[in-house]
Amino acid sequence: MKIIILGSGDVSIELAKYLVNAGHAVTVADTASEALTDIANRIDLRVVIGNPASPATLRRAGAENTELLVATTSDDEANITACCVAHFLFKIPRKITRLRTADYLQEVDELFGPKSIPIDHIIATEHLITQNIMSMIELPGVNAIGSFCDNRIIVANTKVEIGGKLLGKTISDFNTYESKASIVAVYREGKYLSDFHKDVFHIGDEVFFCCQRDRALSQLSALRKLSIGDRNIAISGGTHVADSLARSLSERYSVKLIEADPARAKRSALALHDTDVEVYNASPMDMDFMREENLDTTDLYIAATPTDETNIMSSLILRKVHNVKTLALIRGDGYVDLTKNDNSDIDTVVFPKESIISALLSLIRQEGVENVQLFRQGKSEAIELTLEGSKFTSKIIGKKAESLNLPKGVTLGLVIRGKKILSIDSDLVFEDKDKVIAFLDDHSQMRKLVKFCRPFSFWIPKW
Repeated sequence: MKIIILGSGDVSIELAKYLVNAGHAVTVADTASEALTDIANRIDLRVVIGNPASPATLRRAGAENTELLVATTSDDEANITACCVAHFLFKIPRKITRLRTADYLQEVDELFGPKSIPIDHIIATEHLITQNIMSMIELPGVNAIGSFCDNRIIVANTKVEIGGKLLGKTISDFNTYESKASIVAVYREGKYLSDFHKDVFHIGDEVFFCCQRDRALSQLSALRKLSIGDRNIAISGGTHVADSLARSLSERYSVKLIEADPARAKRSALALHDTDVEVYNASPMDMDFMREENLDTTDLYIAATPTDETNIMSSLILRKVHNVKTLALIRGDGYVDLTKNDNSDIDTVVFPKESIISALLSLIRQEGVENVQLFRQGKSEAIELTLEGSKFTSKIIGKKAESLNLPKGVTLGLVIRGKKILSIDSDLVFEDKDKVIAFLDDHSQMRKLVKFCRPFSFWIPKW
């Protein structure tokens, strides 16, 4: 597929790298920047310098024969304008854009669509991050999560701790612990275990498991002692993400929001005036203020300021000094080691760009891939695949899992057949239209997996 990506930020570059590895012809267009120069030297793609919304730049990027435009600049107006130019001037059939401004998102149904501004799919950054964090709060102890099959299935990441009911037991016992579920990956001391099924659970194992969403807490109890749900939550940052989180969480929890800048604190207070959220103008690293407002005894502290260093330092202070459970949003790549809980006192680190790139990839839907969720800073991923064909036209349909020669580091989780959720055991035979959840230790193997699962070139689908 021929794809134009507008923008040269972290999300744009990571998306471009992924799509190039998947075999697409990618062009990145943006105003001149160091990041754009760097990507041109490192990745096999075209780079066009210029205003990403202008007809001249899009024409030089090859818009006249492009199948997909992905607008991910930091300017919402530039993204919208570029999609309009792509539609009316170049007839690009599909347009995806990322929007951040609340004013646009509140009017999304009226503003965008076939009979209005011609954008096919919109990625709302704040909504994605809010939903991701909400899911982790609802499953205490989960460090990352992805949803599949219309939210019926999740793939989640946690660490094995004392109190887990299967600690010291065989890893394969998890598959029959409570309901249909499976372990899809285990990392021990940072290393992937290629043949983990016969191994036993150790304290500190980083585990990825696949299960029904409504059975996730029960499955989690096999790996760690379930903690009491949070009641009081403190959020730092007067950002749109922090405001969105505060509003959503206030429906179920007692929420306080802290912002150091007076103007931003006032903006957040006005935005949240119709909720029970308490907004404070103070620094999240002011320990006297924390004690005065009893924030040092809160159940969960979410660091969501625009500055990574502030998020890290405030989280470390509250965790080490007051033993408060912490969750920090980290936007840059310079702090990836903080995701390794053995080396940090921050309980959970969330990289927003993982959620954004995963949503973009899911919308692009490459060759039977219905959904994508990146994990481990984009090194690994879980995907939802729809199988097509017959036993005569497919390497997988009509066969059992144990007979498949899957790419290295690929583990199959669950199968959805119509309304049924099936475990992948020795009796299961794959059928046409099955939806399969797969985990890839190395995301670069996705191209091989998709090729393995798709029907032969002479296959003619049923109409």
